[in-house]
Amino acid sequence: TTLFRSNKSYLRHEFYPSMSSVLTEAESNELKDIFNKYDNNDNGLLEFEEVQKFFAGLNVIALKDDLQAFFDKVDTDGDGTVDFDEMMTYFEEIISETFTSDDIIEAFNLIDKDGSGEVTHAEVAEAMEKADVGIPNEEIVNLLQEADLNNDGTICFSEFRAILTGV
Repeated sequence: TTLFRSNKSYLRHEFYPSMSSVLTEAESNELKDIFNKYDNNDNGLLEFEEVQKFFAGLNVIALKDDLQAFFDKVDTDGDGTVDFDEMMTYFEEIISETFTSDDIIEAFNLIDKDGSGEVTHAEVAEAMEKADVGIPNEEIVNLLQEADLNNDGTICFSEFRAILTGV
């Protein structure tokens, strides 16, 4: 999964278990636009060279062998190309990795610097800055608002767990 540590996808990969609970329609459309941008012959399919450019466009640095392994795994129908559905299926698989309770507790405690049992905007912003994920403050605010189920301005552990598990 280290292949997918671009700044834009890091938070989703680390903190969200399923693409469907994360991607808004706008985000899905953005990914589709990126896919289409690298589909040089407009056939709805990416050949290997186009996949290389696709990941470069996502700021993902990967060795050619890693990309070939990715390509071979994603090309589920074996036709030598990757269509958008194959790409999304793969992203959903890697993002849906389950988190253990210990993983969730550890992640929460890393962000909850003051040990208050609640995560503030400042703590999340600091964690994102230290992780160098390059997420704009506006996205952090949106994330917190979405996760803050009781609207108290902070994220408690149960809200944090819900972000990660969807439960």
